[in-house]
Amino acid sequence: MNRKTYLLNLILVLLIGLGSGFAGSYYFMQEFSRNLELQEVRTVSFDENSAVINAISEVSDSVVSIVALSEIRLNNGMGIDRFNDILKQFGFEGIESPTMQNPSQDTETKTQKVGGGTGFVISKDGLVLTNKHVVSLQDGIYEVFLNNGDWLYADVLSVDPLNDLAVLQLYIDEEKTQKPDNLKEVKLGNSKDLSLGSRVIAIGNALSEFENTSTLGIISGKNREITASGGNGTVTKLSNLLQTDASINPGNSGGPLVNLAGEVVGINTAIAQMANGIGFAIPIDEAKSVVESVKEYGKIVRPLLGVRYNEINPLLAKKFDLPVDYGAYLLNDLQAGVPAVIKGSPAFEAGLKSGDIITKVDEDEINKDTSLLDLIKTKKLDQEVKLQVMRDGQFIELSVTLSAFDLQEKLSESQSKETK
Repeated sequence: MNRKTYLLNLILVLLIGLGSGFAGSYYFMQEFSRNLELQEVRTVSFDENSAVINAISEVSDSVVSIVALSEIRLNNGMGIDRFNDILKQFGFEGIESPTMQNPSQDTETKTQKVGGGTGFVISKDGLVLTNKHVVSLQDGIYEVFLNNGDWLYADVLSVDPLNDLAVLQLYIDEEKTQKPDNLKEVKLGNSKDLSLGSRVIAIGNALSEFENTSTLGIISGKNREITASGGNGTVTKLSNLLQTDASINPGNSGGPLVNLAGEVVGINTAIAQMANGIGFAIPIDEAKSVVESVKEYGKIVRPLLGVRYNEINPLLAKKFDLPVDYGAYLLNDLQAGVPAVIKGSPAFEAGLKSGDIITKVDEDEINKDTSLLDLIKTKKLDQEVKLQVMRDGQFIELSVTLSAFDLQEKLSESQSKETK
């Protein structure tokens, strides 16, 4: 082999070696990078799983299952009185029984479970927040059991006149004289911090049978408005709700919706019957004033304005030839005898009248996403607010000091005066 051929072979071998080295390095770096990515995915997954487990553990001991009991009358095995009790839960009068015709006839009663739901502890001495519809049974008897299996007795302390919320007081003894003093209360988060896609956990007494069932999902919508119907025939309009795909089953009502930090950010309240994975919760920010008022006054005290109004949209604006297509239109209901402004209310004292259009509360505008009720619910008792009002085509400003008053009592007085 001459020297020239030898040099060519040497160069060829070196080139092959360098190419193999580069190829090997490239493959190694690709594998190394892929392994790092897999490791990162595993780490993120592990961290989220740990957060879910920790959040459930943090809240579970504060979640209570609520059992609704009722005295069922038995009549010589005929069961008519029991049937009537069931009918009345759905708003029907029932049928006449032999006992009604002959009151002296012997009857027997039996305490029977007729419903259930969920709540969560908001104070160590046994205040529990739940949904109003969970404890709406007339003359109902309520008991709760804790995550550790202990049973406690409960009274409905107060219900919210503006939202599907209620507060129970728990007792250790059947005479309801002794309150607990060592219950674990939940930590309240901030629902305003939630974003679409935020991870949340729904905890509740699923189907009134499987207590402290936990389901994982995301916030899939905000500021939802629904019309919810209860088993007793009541219909309630709820607004500003959180939507979640975390499974909410019958019996979950009143239970907490929790973030991954173990903080309550909502109260589970309703499901879409014809859908899969659409549930709704009341934002905890709306319930904080309820919790504060119960702790301060011993009951739910809401500041009320005292008006009847229609939410204005373009169709309503056209129908009544209104100068704006947004706001709250105060209007008398002559057929029902309900005035636009209830006598004796803060609105009446401030000079509001039928035909006025409230367009702003302080600096917040009333529109299709934010109703007058939504804005009033955020205010405090005895707080002065500024109302921007359109009257006779001109904007004016009125000051109103919100107060708590018996809405039904004032309404009855107002109707009575109207008929005289």
